[in-house]
Amino acid sequence: MAQLFGNKLRSLRRQHALSQADLADRLGLASQGYIADLEAGDEEPSLDLVARVARLFGVRVDYLLRDTMPVEAHLTASTDSSFEAGGLSRTFGEKVRAHRLAKGLSQRELAHKLKLASRAYISNLEADRKAPSIEVVVQIADLLEVTTDYLLHDFNVKKP
Repeated sequence: MAQLFGNKLRSLRRQHALSQADLADRLGLASQGYIADLEAGDEEPSLDLVARVARLFGVRVDYLLRDTMPVEAHLTASTDSSFEAGGLSRTFGEKVRAHRLAKGLSQRELAHKLKLASRAYISNLEADRKAPSIEVVVQIADLLEVTTDYLLHDFNVKKP
């Protein structure tokens, strides 16, 4: 999942005439080595980093995470119409829960559709106790018919 992230990151960085060190600094990273690893596809980014990259470059999270969107298609964040009224102040888990319930799905049914072993994972996501993988975020967005931008806006996980 998100195999093109590194290529998209490199393209955005170059379009903005930033070195890897400059980008690392703007993202609050300790060194440019992690940027090099991301661009080479040797590391997978965290959801937090994906959200920060999207904000920095003004692009949609969907563009960064979905390999169906080509590198050249960088859609700006302003073209995203998925932010629903009142949705901006809700957490990832609250959004998942609200849309799951609107679809008439139980936690167990959603877990089954995501091919997860138990509903406990969904419970932890909805309580913002666990951060999902990039793959799970994309699958949830598809199942609930929302964008990853909507789900990850102001992404935060409660610290135990």
